[in-house]
Amino acid sequence: MKRRSALALTLYFLGASVAASTLYNKDGLVVQADVTSQRDLNTGQRQQFNNTTISFQGIKLCGKEVALLLYPDAKSTASRAFFCPGSVQVLDPDGVLAFFNSSSADSVLAQLKVVNGALRVQRIDVSKSPDRNKLHATRFMDARLAGWTRIETAWQETVLIRHAPLQTTNLGKGRLLDIDGNVAYLAVPPGSDVVEVQPATRVKDAYGYMQLVPAVTKFVPTPLEFRAVRLADGQELARLNTQDSCLQLPNIEFDRNANAPGAKVDVRYDDVPAWRASALQLTQAGGQASLRLQPGVQLPRKANCKPA
Repeated sequence: MKRRSALALTLYFLGASVAASTLYNKDGLVVQADVTSQRDLNTGQRQQFNNTTISFQGIKLCGKEVALLLYPDAKSTASRAFFCPGSVQVLDPDGVLAFFNSSSADSVLAQLKVVNGALRVQRIDVSKSPDRNKLHATRFMDARLAGWTRIETAWQETVLIRHAPLQTTNLGKGRLLDIDGNVAYLAVPPGSDVVEVQPATRVKDAYGYMQLVPAVTKFVPTPLEFRAVRLADGQELARLNTQDSCLQLPNIEFDRNANAPGAKVDVRYDDVPAWRASALQLTQAGGQASLRLQPGVQLPRKANCKPA
């Protein structure tokens, strides 16, 4: 009782409140989300902190035991890591999708469901290429399709996940703008790539020993690109390379309510499909496809920029 009273007193002075909700409760698998809302005493603004708890038959899925569920072969070093759940997406009727995070291993996306009274945990690959099978932001985003979810990988690739039956489609590099029929449109913001100027070599030093001279690399700017991708299998249909490293996107809200309060936004999330339609034109004929800017479209340019 004293401990509870102390906690209540602390929350009172911090202006904090805790709201708990059950996201999923079926066959012994329970997902609960606690949202703590707290007022910052320095700025006066309210902050929210989310905490997700997943349990099966009353046992919380958080700890080294979770690693063995995610990596049952025990061959990976991640099988010895300490994993706890993060964001959760309910799959109706096939259990839930959940991110599991660790301080010593890469985050993992997995499906959890109960089959014949037993918990089944299946890791979800986000790329067929092992070196690209890594997550970036561990949050679920709107996919602009009912019954689908969107995530982004560490390689700046967009992945769509169909809830039932479960299916993942990697759309490749870029951020999702719009889905029109069986075509997904993505924007690849300008950035930079590492280019090898001189390969690594081995030379003989003054004492006759061979020494490795590291490769010489440099960063080169990459221009803004747009991609049209077939939704069914993630196959690229057409790509538009602006070939101008000074061109940039307007401030687009790629995810609903993802921008910080007061941040400048040129195109709101719900208006992005209309902007895409007014800016990009996809032409498909005779098995060929091309993507180009609509006539008269002017994209913003970086200030004081000269094309590379």
